[in-house]
Amino acid sequence: MSSKPILAATILLALVGSLHAADKSPNQILGGKPAAISSGSGSYYDGSGSFAGRSSPSGKSTSLYDSKGGFAGRVEAEKDSTKFYDAKGGFAGRAEKSGNDTKFYDAKGSLSGRSTTSGNSTKFYDAKGAYAGRSETSGGTTKFYDATGRLVGSKTK
Repeated sequence: MSSKPILAATILLALVGSLHAADKSPNQILGGKPAAISSGSGSYYDGSGSFAGRSSPSGKSTSLYDSKGGFAGRVEAEKDSTKFYDAKGGFAGRAEKSGNDTKFYDAKGSLSGRSTTSGNSTKFYDAKGAYAGRSETSGGTTKFYDATGRLVGSKTK
């Protein structure tokens, strides 16, 4: 994984709450955290392989869209930090990167989780430190697994 700023980062659970349950979205895969490890444009799929949305970068900003093409949120990346905004433009949280570790904070500034990256693998943990899932990247595809090891989504470039 490159040392580029985290684009399309977490979107956190606060953003997931703003989506319609019937609409698939990148924000619904591991609570939105899969987007934290990817940069650039791409397509997201759920664990069954159905289209779940896409990401579209423009400068330092990356927009997320759900499976129906509706705007689902926006991410603004700086050198070692990323801010998340919901579909209505409201601040939804941020991520702070230090080396291979990233800490995620909700809109109120409370720690909501963290991740650690080693090679092409990233492990996610919740706010209490419990293992919450992982991602594995191979070629142009990243696969996301929940805490039980079940495939819950993927992203392709």
